[in-house]
Amino acid sequence: MKNEEKFEKNGLGSLLFPIVTAVGMGIILFFKDVSAGYEYLVALIPMLLLIGIIGTWLYNRDGDMKLFGAIACLSSIGVGLQLYIDARYITQSSFSLIKLLAGIVIAGCFVMFYRMIRKLLTYHVTGYILMAVSALLYGILIFRGIDPNGYGTSAWIRLGSITVQLTDFTKICAILYYAALFSAEKNKSDRAVLVHSSLFFGINLAGSLLIKELGSFLILMFLHLSILFIFMRRSTFKRIYLIVIFCSIFGAVAMSFILYHLISPAHDAGTMNSFQSLLWPIINKVHQRFSVTANINADPYGSGYQLYQGRKALWMAGLFGNSINFTAIPVAESDMAFVALVNSFGWIIGIFALICFTRIIISGCMLSLRLVHVQLQDSIVLFGATIMIFLQAMIVILGSCNVIPFTGLPIPFLSRGGTYQAIVFCFCGLLMLASEHDGTRLIDRRKQISTDSLDTEEMTEQEEDEDADTQTLKIGF
Repeated sequence: MKNEEKFEKNGLGSLLFPIVTAVGMGIILFFKDVSAGYEYLVALIPMLLLIGIIGTWLYNRDGDMKLFGAIACLSSIGVGLQLYIDARYITQSSFSLIKLLAGIVIAGCFVMFYRMIRKLLTYHVTGYILMAVSALLYGILIFRGIDPNGYGTSAWIRLGSITVQLTDFTKICAILYYAALFSAEKNKSDRAVLVHSSLFFGINLAGSLLIKELGSFLILMFLHLSILFIFMRRSTFKRIYLIVIFCSIFGAVAMSFILYHLISPAHDAGTMNSFQSLLWPIINKVHQRFSVTANINADPYGSGYQLYQGRKALWMAGLFGNSINFTAIPVAESDMAFVALVNSFGWIIGIFALICFTRIIISGCMLSLRLVHVQLQDSIVLFGATIMIFLQAMIVILGSCNVIPFTGLPIPFLSRGGTYQAIVFCFCGLLMLASEHDGTRLIDRRKQISTDSLDTEEMTEQEEDEDADTQTLKIGF
């Protein structure tokens, strides 16, 4: 009884907390900028309706309300941040509430159709189909990809007046591929799993290099290694494979620096051959990212300008945001969204956002762990969705704070971008669905079945003993 009351109290608090956060962001915006506050007030009405409807639905089904609270709080913070950026910065695009709501609707449709998708993952041929789809997506980007923002990567295609980042769809393909690889009807040996997954990994590597999109590949690489490490059986062959991959990655970075110094004179003289011309954009990008991270003051108004301004913004932030109207953060609506958040609203809000991301990975990993012995396929999908949200957030946040090399990807919930935000909502929908659908209930049911079986066996043995004792007594008489 006490546990039930405690659960209801925690669940209700997790439902009310995002409502308080959404309203609180509106109050803060009115103090920061009145026009942004009025714009937020328009967005607040549908946000509160969605929080109330989705939260009540999940609460009535004993879902993970802490997970829901973290997602809802980050969404409210992201909307407030984007509206404030529109009021203070000159951006290439403006925040669209319609795109945000469309992303939520797309996520709802994806969750409803996931039951059909998960059935297809059990077929042996599905893995090959997903491999072909990933190769096709990279092929489209190689020949038809564009670079609308000048980031040096052709990861987008244009559909009329809309630009779509296709590399986000390769992440969905990757999650579904690994789920199909481990849960197909025809069981594969460890060697076959490594061969097939390495082929898929190679497709992503080659495609990422050709379109010069190393940030997304970094996330796909970590997903590849972590899934093999967690979901494959222990074996010497697996350990050797993972060690070789890690050594190859560090070796590739070191080789990039060596090639940079070898090819740089030819580049400056304009005498590069065709092979050097093919390698130069990639190795130059790698060298630039690591060099800027190691010494941001080497070129503060050139390649290091974005991070240099970001560092100044973090210094000026304080607990409640800067008070001197510093608005010189480049690409504040996308790559540098976390820096803009801290600079605009202070370290208190920034740390709160980090806590919400931490809550997501804790809840997601716990859900995956609960399902690993019940439904391996769903366990891998949930783990992949959690990694995609948390890892991308941490990589971009740490990169924008100049802790690790900067990747230039959007931050889930905080950055602007219709395609990626819709995919993030799809991942969140899967996590919330799993938290109330089959996770704990199936495990509790298995435990109950096991307990009932043991009780039945004990009762049978007791009855047999009683029968034997009865027969002994009869013989004695």
